[in-house]
Amino acid sequence: MKRLIIVFMAAAIFITQVGISLAMLDGNPRQGRFLFRQECRPCHMENPQREPAGEYLGPDAKRQAEWNEVFENVQALPCYEHWEVSEELLIHIHTYLHQGAADSPTPERCG
Repeated sequence: MKRLIIVFMAAAIFITQVGISLAMLDGNPRQGRFLFRQECRPCHMENPQREPAGEYLGPDAKRQAEWNEVFENVQALPCYEHWEVSEELLIHIHTYLHQGAADSPTPERCG
């Protein structure tokens, strides 16, 4: 019985680690943070530095499901035409915003 419990626990730990590793393949949150600060933050902060100015928009401004909705139809955003970011790099921004969302385990306010 002890052996069965040990095998079950080892399998659970292994599956958890594999899941975490696969989740990290989606995007790099550190690169996403850099890109967000470079491309989005200048227009979406309390004192916008670029036009068109938008409302405050940091990772904690939306829940994870809301960020998923935004990035499912990212071309519909009014500021999309002003971005100089490829579709590939948008994955990193999405990962950063999703991981720092208001309902995530570690909400982040972009400051």
